[in-house]
Amino acid sequence: MQSSCISSAIIALALFGCGSDHGGVGTSSSAETFNPPPPLDGYTRLVAATIHDVPPAGDITYCQYAMAPFDHDVDVLAMNGYQSKYGHHAAAFTYTPQPGEQPGGSFPCMGTEFGASGTGDGGADAHSLSMGAFLGAVGGAGGGTPPVTLPEGVALRLKKGSGIMLNLHYLNTGEEAIDGNAVLDLKFADPDPSRKLAAMFINLNLGFDLPASTNTTSSIDCVAQSEVQIIMMSNHMHEFGTSASTEVHRAGGGAVDGLRADPTWSSDMSFNPTFARWPVDAPFLLHTGDTVRTTCNWNNTTAKAIQFPREMCVGVGFALTTGENPTAPICTNGTWVPQGL
Repeated sequence: MQSSCISSAIIALALFGCGSDHGGVGTSSSAETFNPPPPLDGYTRLVAATIHDVPPAGDITYCQYAMAPFDHDVDVLAMNGYQSKYGHHAAAFTYTPQPGEQPGGSFPCMGTEFGASGTGDGGADAHSLSMGAFLGAVGGAGGGTPPVTLPEGVALRLKKGSGIMLNLHYLNTGEEAIDGNAVLDLKFADPDPSRKLAAMFINLNLGFDLPASTNTTSSIDCVAQSEVQIIMMSNHMHEFGTSASTEVHRAGGGAVDGLRADPTWSSDMSFNPTFARWPVDAPFLLHTGDTVRTTCNWNNTTAKAIQFPREMCVGVGFALTTGENPTAPICTNGTWVPQGL
């Protein structure tokens, strides 16, 4: 299902951490170095292959098979990491390898190519990307706040036979070519039956258009087709955002419950999200028939129109989940995608 793959891949938005511009791994054409601090105790570091010579005004995304599939289930408790200057995001997903896919592969990829027959280098079916569960991301070089973690006793589950793929985005707004580098540090643990499992829940708007030098508002509605137990919720936009909100309109003309409101948006919130939180034993309950509405406002100060994914409008958070495929439902452009698809 291409729409769900697109949403998974592009919404890898620093929900677990923020990047830091530590001046190691690779050297840019502008002679800047990337020297991230060592990983914290108990974390496993994934080092992304350097993306060389990103030109001025370059806007590129690469995918890399960073870790071979596990031969057992693994819980992910937290994630941290760092990205070099002009990094937009470095995200980690599970993937199920196709024949011939080996760790270490690196190839260009963009959001619209994340489908069953997506290609990474222009050749038909060169890379059949099947993005799985979102594990977390870093981004926004120059950050430095602590990583955001799930509540105590909650984890993301990486299933046996799944490896880890990185999705790396660089947006070079400088005047010289640069090299893009990133490291992602994941805290793995053996599965514990006492832990509850969580997965990403999103309400994604793909259909907006931001005319040049104009203020724009856009909303997306999605009607829930099952119950969802939400424990964390935030909004996501990029630097042209001015405000955002996600709310639930109860079925049958009932009450309107706010999930998360950001009346004033700043660009640092793109990679340092503020979450509304609910106790694990008393989550926010989204019922069948309820409508999730995410509304975004932007001020496009550029001389060009802007669309997704240069800007975004997403209600994004985490929900409790169960079963052999521990995912959560998602909404893409008003379409409900059930758990497990």
